[in-house]
Amino acid sequence: MYRVLIVDDEEPVLDSFSFMLKEYTNDFILAGKARNGYEALKMIHEIQPDVVFMDINIPGMDGLKVIDSVHEKYPQMIFVLSTAYERFDLAQRAIPLGVHAYLVKPISKKMFIATLEEVKAKLIKNSPLTCLESKDSLIEKFFLNIMNHSLTESDMEMYRTRLEIGSNYGNICIIEIEERNELFLRDIASKIALKYFTVFYSRHNRGYYFISGNNTNSELRNSISEIIKQCIPAEIECVIGIGTEKEYLNLDKSYDAALDDLFKNKTDEQILLRERIRIVHIRKKIGYAKKTEIQKLFETYWEEVFEYYDLNVAKCKMAVFINLLLDDLQNYYKEIETEINIVPVEQEIMNVKDINEWKEWSNSYFNKLQDLFLEKRSNALPAPLLKAIQFVKEHYAEPIQLTTVADEVLISPAYLSRLFAEYMSTTFIDFLTDLRITEAQRLMKSTNMNIKEIGSKVGYSDPNYFSKCFKKYSGYTPTDFLELTRTEVRSV
Repeated sequence: MYRVLIVDDEEPVLDSFSFMLKEYTNDFILAGKARNGYEALKMIHEIQPDVVFMDINIPGMDGLKVIDSVHEKYPQMIFVLSTAYERFDLAQRAIPLGVHAYLVKPISKKMFIATLEEVKAKLIKNSPLTCLESKDSLIEKFFLNIMNHSLTESDMEMYRTRLEIGSNYGNICIIEIEERNELFLRDIASKIALKYFTVFYSRHNRGYYFISGNNTNSELRNSISEIIKQCIPAEIECVIGIGTEKEYLNLDKSYDAALDDLFKNKTDEQILLRERIRIVHIRKKIGYAKKTEIQKLFETYWEEVFEYYDLNVAKCKMAVFINLLLDDLQNYYKEIETEINIVPVEQEIMNVKDINEWKEWSNSYFNKLQDLFLEKRSNALPAPLLKAIQFVKEHYAEPIQLTTVADEVLISPAYLSRLFAEYMSTTFIDFLTDLRITEAQRLMKSTNMNIKEIGSKVGYSDPNYFSKCFKKYSGYTPTDFLELTRTEVRSV
């Protein structure tokens, strides 16, 4: 998201621009409001917005003088002037300052949105990442270098230039949240970015935040804790880890300190409970859910185990877990005649030398294990249930019911309901809802469709019922999910 500062001494203008930013754009977010020149100057230095809508005739220092004093320091910042009168002399003064546009009030919605589209095109064109690699990819590499203790001086200089990092110091912070609530992490990041220069990266159910500048741990903890209270409902469990302030080449030490702090703030009971929950989820879903979903669950599980325990203990836990899955294959499907070739894995796992070797081995082995489960569970499911699952996947967007599907596969609704409960550990309606809401979330992330259109697209003709189902399944209202999904933090 590109951050916008609005400068005007008229409250109706501030409110109007703020409303249009929120309601009619997906690429811009309001970073702040200023009502006079001196306040504008202070906020420009503090939040360094991408775009400034600047009224010329404001109290204190006028808009042109504010721009004149900052445009050399922030050459990429885009200024849009507004005034109640069309004056040629003011337009002439604005030209050498690189002002993008000169708008005469009142400014219509059409003009405001058109100007933002022009500004967006200019920002993209001016971005140093446009012809290189995506910013998301660059940020991911930045954090992986830190986590893997592989950040070199040349790497850091490249990141500082391309991510436009100013200070020589910073902290790494980690926030861990309950599964299926990860979008709150991005909301937290957007609010942190209004106060500090922030680079944000999320992986599984954790948010990683690089916060630039000289900041004490207590100051950061207080600020972030207050933001968490604003963003996350009290009933959702959340744990925070704050790393010590370090020079850039020592950010891996700040990351280690943040990880230690995160675990100190979690009880052993919480850690063991989370492990058990992940194991149950994997055992329940493997062979049924998409391979990518199970792979993500597995990676999240082993990453946390290797973080919390030393290498040998972690390897022992992984050996127990893999053998548990192998036992599931043998015992649960013992009635299947096809033999499953089981290769002992304990020795292979214990011979792993480090986490990189484990990652390579586990990815290959777990992928084969998933294929075995997929094959056996498909063969184990009764034919009517297989047909019913396929029919639901193809027709979930239609107004289908249990009776509809039962008629299609030529069995009674009661028997079909029992098959879902016995073999899928779920109900028919929950299976259908899961498909619909998952697809709705995908559409929210990948299209510009509105909520009503998305609800209709996945089988909900009643928007209110769609909202109710969506909230029950995901924990968010469709409006909140859409806003969080389409919000990205600009680390500028």
